[in-house]
Amino acid sequence: MAVGFSNTNKPLNPRGNDASPKGYNRAALYSGKALDFDGVNDYVGLDGFTLSGTSATFVFNFNTDVLDVFRYVFDILNNRFIIGFGSTSGVIQLYDGTFKNIFTPTIGEWYNLAVSVNGTTANCYVNGVLETTLTIAAINLGSATQTSIGSGANKGGSFWQGYISGAKIFNTALTAAQVADLYNNPEKVVPTGVDNTALKLWLPMQEGAGTTAYDGSGNGNHGTISGATYVNGVGAPVSQTAVIDWNKGTNLVPYSEDLSDSQWDKSATRITYAVDQTTAPDGRTTADEITESATGGDHLVFGSYTTSTFTDYTASIYMKDNTRGFGFVQIAPNSASSSKRYTIVVDLSNGSVTDTAGNSTGASYDVSDAGNGWYRISVTRPHESGSSVFIVYGLSDSGTPTYDDQFEPTYTGDGTSSLYVWGASLTASSAVTPYIPTFATAQTTPVLLPQGLTSGRDITGVNLFENVRKQGALNLDGNSWAEVHDNASLDVSEITAEGWMYAESITSVNNRIVNKWDAAYPERSFQLYGQNNTINWMLSEGSAAYSITGGTLTQGQWHHVVGTYDGTTQKIYLNGVQVATTALSITLKQSSFKVMLGGYTTGLYSLNPIAQPRIYDRALTAAEVLQNYNSGKNTYK
Repeated sequence: MAVGFSNTNKPLNPRGNDASPKGYNRAALYSGKALDFDGVNDYVGLDGFTLSGTSATFVFNFNTDVLDVFRYVFDILNNRFIIGFGSTSGVIQLYDGTFKNIFTPTIGEWYNLAVSVNGTTANCYVNGVLETTLTIAAINLGSATQTSIGSGANKGGSFWQGYISGAKIFNTALTAAQVADLYNNPEKVVPTGVDNTALKLWLPMQEGAGTTAYDGSGNGNHGTISGATYVNGVGAPVSQTAVIDWNKGTNLVPYSEDLSDSQWDKSATRITYAVDQTTAPDGRTTADEITESATGGDHLVFGSYTTSTFTDYTASIYMKDNTRGFGFVQIAPNSASSSKRYTIVVDLSNGSVTDTAGNSTGASYDVSDAGNGWYRISVTRPHESGSSVFIVYGLSDSGTPTYDDQFEPTYTGDGTSSLYVWGASLTASSAVTPYIPTFATAQTTPVLLPQGLTSGRDITGVNLFENVRKQGALNLDGNSWAEVHDNASLDVSEITAEGWMYAESITSVNNRIVNKWDAAYPERSFQLYGQNNTINWMLSEGSAAYSITGGTLTQGQWHHVVGTYDGTTQKIYLNGVQVATTALSITLKQSSFKVMLGGYTTGLYSLNPIAQPRIYDRALTAAEVLQNYNSGKNTYK
């Protein structure tokens, strides 16, 4: 793939132009998820979403199973505005009172459609290129009452049959250059030259589970998924999981942002609620205020959640002082036993833990600064017995309070002092995980949540400057990969395979970095991958496999991994140091199989981010390997 030390493959951008000699070795990404709509009753509801003015841009990725009439990608009432199959069979149209033709798609192919509206002009772009310009009635979406993706606005018909993903709506008309920028650079949420605040809705539709399509724009316009199901491994132009930063997680607590809901037990609570009183860590005005009563006793809210396994559980919540000053969090790994409870008290002026109480066996805690006076407080403890986990949030009168027999702070309140709370969470984990918002139901299956754009934080409140995608990295999630088609530049007799890998998981054999290896020989050539906590470098003349292993991977760290073969010796380097070598003399198979990055032919896909995957047509020297390691070690750390 490379001739000489510096001429290397750069397989990351699936659509960009590349003038380099090896430009044809660019990789195609197969990393997107999408929602599959059955054409019968599936949709994503967005009732309540509105825009003002007469300028907007609507962007969708879609694939159709049929060429039909009256199947909508998007529909909004009362001022009717429709994108999808309309009155003419098999033609994507725009409706502003009458149907107007945009283009005719092909069954089974993916398209990126952007409709940029400015007054009475609608420029319609297909795959980043202007397809047609339409004269339309000026839009007015300020009075919208019903909105739907994948059906008519009233959800009663016109159901889409096929896939939809990557819905974005801006309150400005994007230019041709900005539309092309979005299409050609899938890692961009907003194109160059457009302010983040212009994005009013972003539904990647790539969570992978659950019934909520989370809005990454920071505006809280989450969609409700009805019937539509997820598919994985979809190629461009669908929004790319692999080039976007994602949080992953679960939350066993329903109504995580509404502690006034009846699912939160208040039978023994001496506090009052005021809902949506201040700005939450994600930038929306959704944080609640809890105020103590002027009575003696505890001042708290609690919930009990059924569990099926005995493991570590972590409870967390975001707290901010108003006038009380101290808050507490408690977890009870068996709600029937007071002896199992563990409590921490936090000074909300500085986030310090001032006191602990209860059973600390196996317990831990964490307090992190979420900005603007907010702290995320978490407590972890093993679940030892019983069928439920009990979590408690409340107020404390001091940093070292008096406790009752439940290890809860108890005092006589003044009737006015209060705290702000938001984002309750319970996870089956040994440490705090990304916060996943919930509504009427818990999120028991892990989901991916996209970056948001409000106040420099994602929609879980995580500071983006502390969670930045590494330059050039593929953020793989176990359903994603990239591949390069076979060509003559890949027919080599000597080889170096190289890449950076982040060991998010080391207990899997699925952590392929780069390979050209068909499980059905004789099309086997090479594969470089992590297995459990070590590196494997496997070569073949077509059928037999010659493997060496070496080095130790550390979970939670980046590693520079290299395998070389010079015709007589097979070597592995880890972080610039040779860790394995053996004599080997074979004629390396010039396989016709594709090169896969982060994946394997039988459907095994990496959970670990990888970066800078390279293949050379010779064995790098130890000095050259060390040079490459040193050049990247400050980026991947």
